[in-house]
Amino acid sequence: MQSLGGAGWWRILSVLVLGWLAFFFGRTLRAPEVPLIERIARVSDPALPPPLQRYTRWLTAIWCAYFVLAALLTMTAGSVSFSSGAWVWGGTVILFAGEHWLRPRLFPDHTFPGLVQQVRDTWSVWHPGKHPAD
Repeated sequence: MQSLGGAGWWRILSVLVLGWLAFFFGRTLRAPEVPLIERIARVSDPALPPPLQRYTRWLTAIWCAYFVLAALLTMTAGSVSFSSGAWVWGGTVILFAGEHWLRPRLFPDHTFPGLVQQVRDTWSVWHPGKHPAD
């Protein structure tokens, strides 16, 4: 039996983390669950209007699909190196920041929290009862 070595274990860990994130996002898309991104949006806006509810469901599905795709690409990558991990992080940053840029353009009549507040809201949903400053 062949040993995995450091790169093999790193690949397995990456695929497991990405798969867990896909599951974590995806499980909230089943009825009667509230989609994860809607939960985050409701921290700053408890009376989220229906168009934004639909948008947050769609966005939760996009993130879920991204994590599945990233896990599959990581699993099938020829070799694990800094660059193969960097594209996952780069894609995550682009998706997060791009959506933050796009949202007010799709919903110009709605006020959204700034990027720092959005990170705090996300933290409060992922870690109930804890605050980033704790």
